Amino acid sequence: MNETLYNILYLFDQIISYGLLFTIIIAYYASLKKCFWKGSISRITLFLICLVSNPILIFILSLNAIADLLYPFHIEERFNLEHYYYIALCTFPAMFLYLSVLFLLSNLIGRLLKASNKALVAFVILMYSIFFSMMFKTEIFELPNSSEYSIIFDILAYLVLYIGIFLIYKFLINALSKLTDKRREINSRLFILPLTVFTLFYNVFATVMIYNENITCSILINLFSTIILFLFIWAFSVIIKNINATNEAIEAKDIASAAAILETRIEADLSIAKEIQTSALPNVFPPFPDKSEFELFASMNAAKEVGGDFYDFYMLNDNTLGFVIADVSGKSIPGAMFMMTSKIIIKNLAEKGNPPADVFTLANEKLCDGNEAEMFVTAWLGYLDINTGLVRVANAGHNPPLLIRNGKAEYIILKPGLMLAGMDGVRYKEQTVQLQKGDILFLYTDGVTEAMNVQEEQYGENRLKEILSFGDKYSSKFSKNEIVESVCKTVKDDIDTFTQGAEQSDDITMLCIRYTG
Repeated sequence: MNETLYNILYLFDQIISYGLLFTIIIAYYASLKKCFWKGSISRITLFLICLVSNPILIFILSLNAIADLLYPFHIEERFNLEHYYYIALCTFPAMFLYLSVLFLLSNLIGRLLKASNKALVAFVILMYSIFFSMMFKTEIFELPNSSEYSIIFDILAYLVLYIGIFLIYKFLINALSKLTDKRREINSRLFILPLTVFTLFYNVFATVMIYNENITCSILINLFSTIILFLFIWAFSVIIKNINATNEAIEAKDIASAAAILETRIEADLSIAKEIQTSALPNVFPPFPDKSEFELFASMNAAKEVGGDFYDFYMLNDNTLGFVIADVSGKSIPGAMFMMTSKIIIKNLAEKGNPPADVFTLANEKLCDGNEAEMFVTAWLGYLDINTGLVRVANAGHNPPLLIRNGKAEYIILKPGLMLAGMDGVRYKEQTVQLQKGDILFLYTDGVTEAMNVQEEQYGENRLKEILSFGDKYSSKFSKNEIVESVCKTVKDDIDTFTQGAEQSDDITMLCIRYTG
């Protein structure tokens, strides 16, 4: 071969070999950092650790330490022996020392990196030790009397190792980094034992064959070791991916189980909240059996476990019935809490003797204070003088009620005020409605008129007005309170017929008063 070409090949061989050594160290460092580094030590410290734990350095030191112990003559004479039994005698115990040091280092590195699974640290070190070993064996292997072919052989072997480094980082380390994020225990023998056995026997046989100048065996060992290396990369990447898939399935099952438990607890809590809310609404009818001047019935069907609507009524004195119906903007727990607050505030203000307009004006101030959720409530409050039938009214943006007189229903259109908690400083005005003997006053929330069927059509105000225009259907044969209860039941049944089983989207609340005079 031309000397110039030989020199070029030799130079290229040196560059690629030192480049490979540097690449292995960098890949070794990057793998530990990607899989285990959580900032417990500095990057520089980790890199220095990778340099110190360089398997080539450890292998050479181990081999020389055993050689000194077993055959302590001059170092130049050691590997010039014709008989290769000495090489085997040195290499085999040297490998035990080499592997022991690697395991000790992996444990130390695992502690420094605070790795949850130190066996995986040993796995990474052993995986890269194969690269170091194969590079070292390639470096000392030479074909007899054909140096140029040895250089070409070295270059090809190095290129194969470059490919191996790329594959191990691309497929194995990326998969391993996902596994090390979890704290699940794995069978470390599955990872450690094959690499340990391969490292032990490969280094022993390859070293013996190279120093014995058994060219055929050396080439076959290099060939099969390369195949095994790629099989390791493929097999371990598949195993780790399967473990990750299993972990994800277990985690998904755990999450689903935890979610089911949480959902059960939430349902139990909501059930208790519903009981508390239901008990807070008056539900004994007739509510005032000793009062013959009026009949009263109310109902609330929540769209969710707990609702945002409420109704209430109370005798403010012997001659005045106070009653209110309201609809809170929010639903579920927040709406229920705001509903309870609104109900208590309105009742307390009404029972203190404030007129309806003043009740809403003061309630609005209290509800605006600290209303960070920006919730609001529409409400209709009336004071019925049971002797005269006069109803003093305050309206806070609520739906107009219906007055049923002589079997015909009409909406009572009053000037609406702003909803409660909508704006601070609002003052409400009092209005009046005069009831006659036999009149029925029907109050409701928008869950009635906005109930939707499967075609997404609303129940509507016209249908409500039509169903309440019942003519002379109700007569004196009904006992006390049956008429008002029947009115609410008729409306609810008609809503159910209209919606055709569609999911209820809003609370349906009704309050019905019949003035008997």
